[in-house]
Amino acid sequence: MSDYIRTFNRFELKYLLHHTQAREFVDRIGGHVDSDANVGDGGFYKVASVYYDSRSLMCYWEKIDGEKYRRKVRVRTYGPTPEDAFVEIKQRYNLSVQKRRCRFPIEVVNREMERMDRGGYSSDVDPVFDEVYNLRKRYRLEPKMLISYNRAAFFDKFKKDLRITIDRNIRCRSLNLDLTQHRTKGVYAVPPTYMVLEVKFNEAIPRWICTVLNAMDLQVVRLSKYCEGVQAMGLEQRTAGVG
Repeated sequence: MSDYIRTFNRFELKYLLHHTQAREFVDRIGGHVDSDANVGDGGFYKVASVYYDSRSLMCYWEKIDGEKYRRKVRVRTYGPTPEDAFVEIKQRYNLSVQKRRCRFPIEVVNREMERMDRGGYSSDVDPVFDEVYNLRKRYRLEPKMLISYNRAAFFDKFKKDLRITIDRNIRCRSLNLDLTQHRTKGVYAVPPTYMVLEVKFNEAIPRWICTVLNAMDLQVVRLSKYCEGVQAMGLEQRTAGVG
């Protein structure tokens, strides 16, 4: 059984910021937050994820079509030279997000995913793998896109369930999806002068962050890094008509 398994249930709000707005935003929140302990000397850490989808890009079109209830499978790593990977099932209903995940060495994750590809899978490692297999089998999900970026992260000094992230240098690629190689190479999924801000909280959002967002006139956007990557690579055009 995994030594790291959690279930999250929270709300997520997303905003698209120009880099000048991002600097202003960080200045405004400075007195209310602490930086994530995992950030490096540059104030960020690297994130790379492989997203799974069907041949017809079911997950992509569910997002584009505004489906309220959606699920997706991804494998995520953190840091410049990760040894472990997180296998995640992210489920969304409107703005509410539930996440189930487990953490194992990358070679274990790769082995289990390869076992799933052969069919007839039953995990003796972790129940999250069984759920991933059932989703992959039902919807014929396969590795589709690698998304990478640099993330700055902050926590409210007093309300620890409030997490703020700012992602930049968001890149994508649809070939060579090995998370152990060239994890940050690819084309830009989001123009390099823009960053993605996410405000994540469990119950009520603190008043101070609402004040900052309103003062900067920031508007919530329906943005998915995966979907931006699909469009940047033109995959939605290449798979038109695929069943």
